[in-house]
Amino acid sequence: MKRMVLLLLGALLFLSGNAAFSQLAGYYPKGGPDDGVEDVSMVQLIANPQAYDNKRVRIMGFLHLEFEGNVVYLHREDFDYVITKNALWVNIPKDMTREQMKAVNNFYVICTGRFRAGMHGHMGLNSGEMDEVTRLEVWCPRPRSDTDSLLPAPSKVR
Repeated sequence: MKRMVLLLLGALLFLSGNAAFSQLAGYYPKGGPDDGVEDVSMVQLIANPQAYDNKRVRIMGFLHLEFEGNVVYLHREDFDYVITKNALWVNIPKDMTREQMKAVNNFYVICTGRFRAGMHGHMGLNSGEMDEVTRLEVWCPRPRSDTDSLLPAPSKVR
């Protein structure tokens, strides 16, 4: 009986955690699927911008928002070391609230919008621009730990 109670409690915690995680923080007023967008990596956009110019795309990257610096970076380290060519300027939607901005700032995000190859953000520092943004949501609120992985842990070399 005790085992059954623990199993039910564990299942309840697991399901409640997944439900909370499915409600991602950020800006996505439309909800539902991102119709008519192409999933691309930031590497593809930076390396071959003309192929995606003026297309609706969905990317993932590290978002940092500040005055004259609303940018999605390929990696957090690119932000830390100010590698602005590994980044795209983000035109924040006019109806995005301060609370929504706080919720996504300094997190990895899913960003859906129109890519502009010829626009490079404030002072031309970035490798393109995300315009007409319709989605900015936290992708993963924390890094995966070794226990989250389905793969076996790497063996330690002595």
